[in-house]
Amino acid sequence: MAPGTVLLLTGSPGCGKTTIAPLVADRHDPSACLDLDWFFAKLRRRVVLHAAAEAVAIFAEGGYFTVGEGILYPFMLDLFAAACAPHGIALNYALLRAPIDVVQQRVQDRRSEPIHVAALADAGVVDDLWAQFEAYGVDERHQVESGTRSPGEVAVEIDARLGTGDLRL
Repeated sequence: MAPGTVLLLTGSPGCGKTTIAPLVADRHDPSACLDLDWFFAKLRRRVVLHAAAEAVAIFAEGGYFTVGEGILYPFMLDLFAAACAPHGIALNYALLRAPIDVVQQRVQDRRSEPIHVAALADAGVVDDLWAQFEAYGVDERHQVESGTRSPGEVAVEIDARLGTGDLRL
C-alpha cells in the first residue's frame, strides 16, 4: 500500500485550524485528522511531540491522508520530518494567517472549546502566540490567508496547493 500524505496545519488560536482541518481531511479517502495540541497540552515535553509525529506517520504509512492540526512552530518540524522520511511520506506544512483582531474576536466568540485549550481564550496568550508566528517568518509559500474567507474556501485552496506541491517541506 502506498503511504498517504501528511499535512501539518498550524497557526495561532482563532485562525481556523480546528474548523478547517477536517474540511481538508474529508476531501480525501481514507483520511484522519489528529489534534496535535492535545499531545502537547497534556504533557508539555518534546518527547510528547515526538509521539505526535510518530502517530501522524503511522496513519500516513497506513495509506491515510493525515492532517495534524495544532500550534506547530517551524522548530518543531524536524520531529515530523524524521518520523515521515523513512516511510517515503510526503510532508506538507500550512500556516493559517488572520489579522490579530480577527483571531481575538473568533477566540472570544467560541461557544465551546476542548478542555485542553481553555487557556487560549486569554487575550494576552493569543496575542503572544500570534506574534510568535509572525516573528518566525514562515516562507510565504506555506502561508494561507484565513481571515476573510470561509473555512470551505480555505480548505479548497489548501487542497489545491497540496496538489501543486506548494506546501511540501
